[in-house]
Amino acid sequence: MSTFELRKRLVEIAKKDVGQMETSRNQGPAIKKFWDSVTYKDGYKDGYKDRQPYCAAGVSYWVDKWLEDAEVLKAFKMNREEAEKWRCKSARVFDWEDWAKTKGLLVMNDKQHNILHTGDIMVFDMSHIGVVETDFDTYVKTVEANTGATGGRDGDGIFEKVRARSLAKCFIRLLP
Repeated sequence: MSTFELRKRLVEIAKKDVGQMETSRNQGPAIKKFWDSVTYKDGYKDGYKDRQPYCAAGVSYWVDKWLEDAEVLKAFKMNREEAEKWRCKSARVFDWEDWAKTKGLLVMNDKQHNILHTGDIMVFDMSHIGVVETDFDTYVKTVEANTGATGGRDGDGIFEKVRARSLAKCFIRLLP
């Protein structure tokens, strides 16, 4: 199976949550589940209860669910236990870039010569994160948690967005 087909599965997992909305600030059934996939540092106790931003928790959840797929694990040459130790579990957006570098993953800047793949992770300059669905040269279609119709980084639900590539701090390639 091609890695494209496997990477599409990550986007499909994320898209299952599109349209889910907060019931109160940074809370709701679709959001609460995200927090079980992350760990906390710097005094975080309960990100859901504390109403913390959940975009990175959402991406962590989607990657965690993706890594339950036997074919995805085979592509990574890992078993589920190894994948659980490997994956990023941070709810802090900018930790993702450091994590990717320590794992030897491809980390790209926002320049147009970097061709993005479905399933890449977009880390925004504004401390936000999403999963790349499509690269449109100067724009990128993403799936993001904790955004809104107007496109901010602290929104009211899970949306598909078309974003300027220039908003990226970096892009992370999980699977070539």
